[in-house]
Amino acid sequence: MKDFTLRAYQEYVRSLQESYRQILRFDEFFSANPRPHHFCIVRHDVDRKPDRALRMAQLENLLGLKATYFFRAKRHTLIPATMRAICELGHEVGYHYESLSDARGNRELAKREFENKLATMRKIVPVRTAAMHGRPFSKFNNLDLWQDPDEYSQMKKCFGLLGEVYLDINYSDIVYITDTGRNWSSGKSNRRDEVQSEIKKDFKNGKQLLKYFKNNPHPKFVFSVHPERWTDSLPGWLGQMFWDQSANIAKKLVN
Repeated sequence: MKDFTLRAYQEYVRSLQESYRQILRFDEFFSANPRPHHFCIVRHDVDRKPDRALRMAQLENLLGLKATYFFRAKRHTLIPATMRAICELGHEVGYHYESLSDARGNRELAKREFENKLATMRKIVPVRTAAMHGRPFSKFNNLDLWQDPDEYSQMKKCFGLLGEVYLDINYSDIVYITDTGRNWSSGKSNRRDEVQSEIKKDFKNGKQLLKYFKNNPHPKFVFSVHPERWTDSLPGWLGQMFWDQSANIAKKLVN
């Protein structure tokens, strides 16, 4: 099986559907009371190439899966027609913010930017959850925007957000697997967007990952996938592979 293709992704989804009776969006997870003890959440960060995000969303819809798509509020990703189409397919659209990086560390400016871009996104689709964008080549950690817990709590209430996925979920007993860096090794290519889980799962390749999905995986699971990385087009697949390898080298140089 050639990994990082939509054909491979379809196999992952089908295996997850066999293993988890609840595959939730983040807004559904945050709204649940009490929160479930057996679940899977499929997360997508739309960092670039929103057209690939739409194709993935269409495939998921055909398979009967609902996921959460976090969009960066950038010119190349904030495409209203694409965001609306994904939302209409039954998926959630969230805010993938990078306000502190954009404001070059100025927290007051960053808060205004956060508010303005959230408002812009809400003119297109409903937005109820947020996730910081790691911005690996920025010297600013976007989570530092919310250093004061009370201030963060007030912000959530003011903006009507259900939660921020790094700040409002205790990942200690949740398995978190991501395709960051084009591999399945937790933290290998992540600079900032990591979670503090006591359960580490690393896989050498997609075959090992698929086997894990099919054989009684951990009951609490978040699967983080970047749609830009997944395509059945050979030129597109090779181009993304080159991009990912170059980015991984660059990350090592700035660490």
